[in-house]
This record gives sequence, structure tokens and C-alpha cells, in this order.
Amino acid sequence: MKNNHRLTVDEGDIYRRLTEMVEQGQRGVLATVIRTHQSTPRHEGSKMIILTDGSVVGSVGGGAAEARVIEEARQVLLDGRPRCLPLDLVGDVGVCGGHMEIFLEPVTGADPFIVIGAGHVGRALVELGRALPFRFTLIDDRPGLVSDLEGLPGVNLLEASPADLMTSVEVPVRGALLIASRNHELDGDYLEAVINAEHAAGREFAFLGALASRTKAAMLRKRFSGEDWRRERIARMQYPVGLDIGAETPSEIALSVLAEALAVIREVPQIMDDDGLPLGVRLHRRRQ
Repeated sequence: MKNNHRLTVDEGDIYRRLTEMVEQGQRGVLATVIRTHQSTPRHEGSKMIILTDGSVVGSVGGGAAEARVIEEARQVLLDGRPRCLPLDLVGDVGVCGGHMEIFLEPVTGADPFIVIGAGHVGRALVELGRALPFRFTLIDDRPGLVSDLEGLPGVNLLEASPADLMTSVEVPVRGALLIASRNHELDGDYLEAVINAEHAAGREFAFLGALASRTKAAMLRKRFSGEDWRRERIARMQYPVGLDIGAETPSEIALSVLAEALAVIREVPQIMDDDGLPLGVRLHRRRQ
């Protein structure tokens, strides 16, 4: 991250900016001075927001010490875990001679959730999921299919074919993607575009799933069995997708997918069966 610019703001502006970030689903890190000793440039309670592009709002002291805070914020953005950063303001990180402790916590807002396919399940997933901490992008390649959803809060609509996906979808640091198009060949084309985008970005969706029967899953696995990295990526995705809740209707299937996506993104430990598969997914496959 680069420290592009700093806005001088009072404490009220910091809280207003945090509110905007949460409402708009923007990610960042909040740095707070929680302890000081002797001479320090800022008092306890001073705050600074580090945005994903490295720019900051506010200040915890400036100079090399603040640069250390910004660098440590990069790790918080990557793993989503808060941490304390002690800073001795002598030598390379300052000249004040005192000591500061900075608490860094992620501002997560809502995680991006891309749904490919505006059929019954895709629409049900977006409708149910709007009450959850997700920001949805609903994608379909058929012109005008999602026009009736224009203006739906928290939902971005996109008309995109598999060929368009590489340039129209960004792979987030964490987020979810479900493939639920109208046939298995199109599913495969979209899946190929997604894993190619991941490969180019050097990171993966935390949750990647696709609606599938056992037969459909086997066909797609065969399609991606050539190169090792493709085969290994397919093996890590949720496929078939959804926790086993006996789902039958589109809304029930959507609920099972949303529950699994939340569990995966939040790194909830899963009970594994003897084959090393999540137990819920294993039961789901037995039904199909």
C-alpha cells in the first residue's frame, strides 16, 4: 500500500467516515492509540483510518512510526485479525523518546458476494442475503433479464458473458461467488473465467461454489482435470454447494448456500468425514 494522501479531520469526521465505510461496504483498518508513555506525538484515543489503497484519514503521529502502522495495517487487511502494535519512538521510528501502543482493527463492512445466474435460486439468494453482511452483484448474460431489479438497495446488476468476466469482476481479498447459470456448459465457461481471474490476481474467493448434481459436478471436474493448478482449485471449491438442510425450494437452497458461505468466510471449523469433505456437503451429495 502507498500512503497517497492524508485528510486532516476531527474525531467526529473519523466516526462519520467509518459509518460511510460500513454502509457502503468499504474495507479498511482503524488504528487507535490505546497507551502512551512519556513524550508522544498523539494522545490516547487518537485515531486514524487506513484505506485499502494506503491513503489515510486522520493521524496517529506521522513520520516513520505512522509508516509502521500503515504497513502493519496491510496484514490486518489480509487476514482480518486485529492486533496491537507497540512503538518505541526512538531511533528509526521517532525522536520523541516515548512509547505508544496502537490497536489495529479491521473495518469489514459487508463482504462482496457475486451471483452468476439470475434464475430462481440466484434471485432468491440475493433477496434473502440482503439482510446479511453481503454486498451482491447479480450477473447474467441475457439482455434485460435483471432490469426489474434496478434500484434494489445493496445489489449491483451486471450483464456479462463469461468472456466479459475477466475485465468486469475484481477478485476481492475475501468474498464469495456462486455459479448458478442455466446449464452446465455455461457454468463451466463462467467457472473457467473465474479461476483464470483468480490466477491473474494472485488470490482466490474465500467461498467459491456452484449448483450441481453429482453428474454435473463430475462433468465439470473432468473439464478441469488437465493442469494441476486448475484441478486443485476445483477440488477446493464448494461443489455441490450448500449445507444439508433438506432444501428443495429455491429459497431453501439459497438459505443453505448463504449459511455455508458465512461459515467459510468466517473460518468456522467444519466437521469432516473420512474422505476429508465437510460433512454437510457430503450428505448433500448423497441425496443427489
